[in-house]
Amino acid sequence: MNDTSSWNNYCILFDMDGVLISLKARWIDPVEQIIEKIHPDFDRNKIAQHAPSLMLIHGGRSANIMFKGILEICKIGGLSKFQTFRVLVRLFFSILSKKKWPIVPFEGTFVTLKQLREMDFNLALITSASRYTLRRVKREYPSIYGAFDCIVTRNDVRFTKPSPEQILIALEKLSIQNENSVVVGDFMSDIQAGKNVGTKTIGVLSEFTEISQSYIESTNPDLIVSSITEIPTLLPKVFSV
Repeated sequence: MNDTSSWNNYCILFDMDGVLISLKARWIDPVEQIIEKIHPDFDRNKIAQHAPSLMLIHGGRSANIMFKGILEICKIGGLSKFQTFRVLVRLFFSILSKKKWPIVPFEGTFVTLKQLREMDFNLALITSASRYTLRRVKREYPSIYGAFDCIVTRNDVRFTKPSPEQILIALEKLSIQNENSVVVGDFMSDIQAGKNVGTKTIGVLSEFTEISQSYIESTNPDLIVSSITEIPTLLPKVFSV
């Protein structure tokens, strides 16, 4: 497709954590730091081996499922029930106090979003993060926040991914057809959400390639990439144009 203006009837719907910004920096590292304060001798190697896969399986759907994932991480790390309880209490108060866990964009995020905007794509963000987190993104990285025509957080829906609710809200606001849209995510739930509503799908391997690849492949997305920087040149293939 040589006429890039024709992309203005197409939409790319991005997940955020693990796609645009680091999931490890925003979630895994802070949780490990809390565990280390409770149990300095925890088995870091076991957690390093299992935590990413637990996040990939449990993340992106609900707070309760994330809670279960953290319980499993504590168990894998060799924490007692009382130590696990202390971790959960610290985690609860950390979240309640709105502690600013790091937001670290991946290399290439800024330039890729800019490139897609220049190609005249509609861009939407469908994230399981909260409105509070997105306010932080707006303040700390306005060029990321401002790249999106529509943002749908977990606070805007009853059900998060793999429910297609966030996708449907975004596409309705942008007046884009499902078949002219692609969901980009690193969780199985992202790909399933896209398939549930009939969009194209792109799986991103991102930070945990050796762990995430089998999970992503099992959902059979239209395309698998290591980084979103690959996406602009591959979109004609995704949409078969």
